[in-house]
Amino acid sequence: MKLDLTFHTGKPLKPAVILIHGLGVNRYFWENPEKCNVFGGLFPLTVFLSKTPVANHRSVISGGVPDPALKGLFARLSEAGFSIASWSQRQPIGPISSASAELQEVFQRTKEKWPGRPLYLIGHSRGGLIAKKFLLEHNDDDVHGLITLGTPFKGTNMAGFAVYLRPIAGILEKMVPKDSQSKMAEAISRLTMYLKSAATQELLPQSELIKSIKGPLPGRLKKISFGGTDPSLFKIYVRSLAGGEWNILPFPDLLLKAVPAKRLPDELKNGLGDALVTARSSVLEGGAHYDIPTNHVGIAYDKGVQDMILEFLET
Repeated sequence: MKLDLTFHTGKPLKPAVILIHGLGVNRYFWENPEKCNVFGGLFPLTVFLSKTPVANHRSVISGGVPDPALKGLFARLSEAGFSIASWSQRQPIGPISSASAELQEVFQRTKEKWPGRPLYLIGHSRGGLIAKKFLLEHNDDDVHGLITLGTPFKGTNMAGFAVYLRPIAGILEKMVPKDSQSKMAEAISRLTMYLKSAATQELLPQSELIKSIKGPLPGRLKKISFGGTDPSLFKIYVRSLAGGEWNILPFPDLLLKAVPAKRLPDELKNGLGDALVTARSSVLEGGAHYDIPTNHVGIAYDKGVQDMILEFLET
């Protein structure tokens, strides 16, 4: 199958960047969040980046509305004159070994398209693990640096989150209007399958994959990483009648109605995690690291983070 690969040619003297998306999404994670679907295609990625819908919004249930000023990293990099390669992994919930092999193909094609330019890899979430596995296996001198966002280098307990979804579903069933319950139930069902997938199990702290990439990267590489400390991954807005007042159901606050706070994993604790990865796990050894008060998706759309990435690429 042909790779779904996008190239953007920037200014001749600027480095080239390869963007590597995370688990279960595609290249639109970087390029256009409204085209990047989650929950099995039921909602756009903007559900994780949204604000309260306007009062005249016609529905009785909503994932919120996107910020009109929102810009993905692809847009910020292209505006700054960088050349960019971005692709959709053939198996977005497949093994990391497959994605790493695809990165090798993207890497070669990128070098052929812009020969002699410094290359940087930027990975979000699992994308950072794909990048590190690739670098440990290939150690190519053409790669000048690695940037990671919310990457679980020490693993994540997200695979165990499925046990919390059943009580959430019961709570939502009582709060969501009847005509919207089937869509919500489908979203919970698809999320459960996703969390129980082999690709998610591969990210557990004790997995062979996590053990295999613990080795240090070459010292010549420039490195920087970012971790999130706000576990407010998304909010569900519901009301009884169109035009009525919105009731806000934030995640993971919903869990506290069914699960004692002391039982929540660190990924879901304020100040410790971004809802899917702990800030501690997201540290890329050997480089600068910054913790940002945002969630797992928002870290890639945070303007301050994007500004630091642009500065890192320029120096």
